[in-house]
Amino acid sequence: MPAILLALLLLSGCAHYSTTAGIAGGVRSVSIPVAENDTPEAGIAEEMTERLSRAFTADGRLKVVDEASADATFTLRLTAVEDRPFTYTAAEQTQQYRFKLTLDAQMTKNADGSAVLEAKGMTGWGTYDAGLSDTEGREAAVGAALDMVVVELVDRATAGW
Repeated sequence: MPAILLALLLLSGCAHYSTTAGIAGGVRSVSIPVAENDTPEAGIAEEMTERLSRAFTADGRLKVVDEASADATFTLRLTAVEDRPFTYTAAEQTQQYRFKLTLDAQMTKNADGSAVLEAKGMTGWGTYDAGLSDTEGREAAVGAALDMVVVELVDRATAGW
């Protein structure tokens, strides 16, 4: 009988484990207002915001909620976009372009305004063939650049869990 009590006591000591502690400072939920856009690229701020919200929802470690209910706010500022030649043919004609996006991101706790995460000058990129239409090529490269940054932001925001 004492062995059973000892086993129950040991097991009950391991029973209290929770994944809801959140990140630094107990952050469990985040709001993501529409990104600020300092670039000439129309619609990219809204697309970035939507992709980041979907990524946090899919990840599940931080709940995406409205600003009034959130423990923290994730702000984004798109600072630059550029299309540059990336690869060339033997005749020195552009074969591929690289679309590059640069942004700053910050996650601050709503309770006291302290920064939980700061990322300045983050970049994401995607390449596209020079001969493709914008719909076939460039839009896919823009999506790849956004996804690259989103993955990095989710990883940084949830690091250490």
